[in-house]
Amino acid sequence: MDISSINNYSGGVLSLIYASGPVAKVVLSILFIFSIVSWTIILYKLKQYGRAESDAERFMRTARDADSFKKLVTTYRETPNNAFYRLMFASYKEIASRQKENPGIRPEIMPSVENALKIIMSEETDRFERRLSFLATTANTAPFIGLFGTVWGIMDSFREIGLKGTTSLSVVAPGISEALIATAIGLATAIPAVLAYNYFNGRLKRILSKMENASMYILNLLEK
Repeated sequence: MDISSINNYSGGVLSLIYASGPVAKVVLSILFIFSIVSWTIILYKLKQYGRAESDAERFMRTARDADSFKKLVTTYRETPNNAFYRLMFASYKEIASRQKENPGIRPEIMPSVENALKIIMSEETDRFERRLSFLATTANTAPFIGLFGTVWGIMDSFREIGLKGTTSLSVVAPGISEALIATAIGLATAIPAVLAYNYFNGRLKRILSKMENASMYILNLLEK
């Protein structure tokens, strides 16, 4: 092993990445991109779900204190981007359109209000689930991409052994190092993604459950 090789393999992970071959660098670049996008989604979802849970608490508190749907509409003031505000506004809009023809909240308009609530629930579910699939994709594919780098590094090691006719450490070590780096970074990319995916799925179920409860609150207030 010459002096330059010794410097490459004694300077830490970054030196090993710098000294790796073109295929290993492509594999590592792909894994880095997956990792950066995954962490961006994780931070975005933390903010989005945290805000939705705060919105749910405020809506439930207001709905419990309201004795009529009219009072709920007048006291709950939030931004249009709020899922719970959209549920209330969709109900209000549906009732207002029906009251143009015949004033008053009649029992026969309740099915149309329920349908309006279901549509908003479906739209909000799509919005909350958006980009979660990328975390699942990262969790499933990153280990295999790292494995590809591992296999390539081992193949390169055997090729060097065949070309140089020796099994010395200076011949085998570079390929093994590339293999180990690809495996390690593949796992480091996949593990946070799978943990985040499962964690956000749990929080999403709780948010959707609160939206169903909010819909029930709205329907109960309309029937009073």
